[in-house]
Amino acid sequence: MDRSVLSLIFKNFSHEKAEKCADEMLSDFQRMYFARYYANPFPLRRSAVMMLLFVRDDRLKTIMIERTDIGVHAGQISFPGGKAEPSDADSIETAIRETMEEIGVRVRREDVIGDLPSVKVPVSKFEIFPVVAFVDEVGDFKKSESEVKKVLEVDVEDMRTSLGNRVVTAAGKQYEVPSFLCGNSVVWGATAMIVAEMFGVMADAV
Repeated sequence: MDRSVLSLIFKNFSHEKAEKCADEMLSDFQRMYFARYYANPFPLRRSAVMMLLFVRDDRLKTIMIERTDIGVHAGQISFPGGKAEPSDADSIETAIRETMEEIGVRVRREDVIGDLPSVKVPVSKFEIFPVVAFVDEVGDFKKSESEVKKVLEVDVEDMRTSLGNRVVTAAGKQYEVPSFLCGNSVVWGATAMIVAEMFGVMADAV
């Protein structure tokens, strides 16, 4: 897929279908927190992530990161991104700024080809707004040593075919969760919901 095709896909998709795909990735662990949230709603902090797409060797790729072993998201696989700052004009600016800070890749506003429905994460009190961009070249990475353990180049089709249920540990308990694989790492939770939205959007365009 080239930029023009991807731009059309991410600007003319069914939000309802994307959200349904995300809901199908909810684990029992997440459903527990969602039940508490909807029973007694509280404010969620705004954040944004960057789904950076590019083509290498005729294969569609994206960039994910393994976070360091510090903080609430320690060791997790995610897209580059983070919380919005008061100075950010919108989620696009948040995602662009965080991508530069975390992996040293400069994404221009004109590289952005769309966005995906937001994903609520009651357990960490965030609402994530996924931004989708396409670049011809990602260039060299310069990761934030305090936030990023590894920068991962991910084959999109390989991730799609890895969908399955796997056992993870959360809050000291084991849960069987719908998930994808990123290399040997399990991608589940909010990030898996965002990935599922992407695949739902692409399937909708086929």
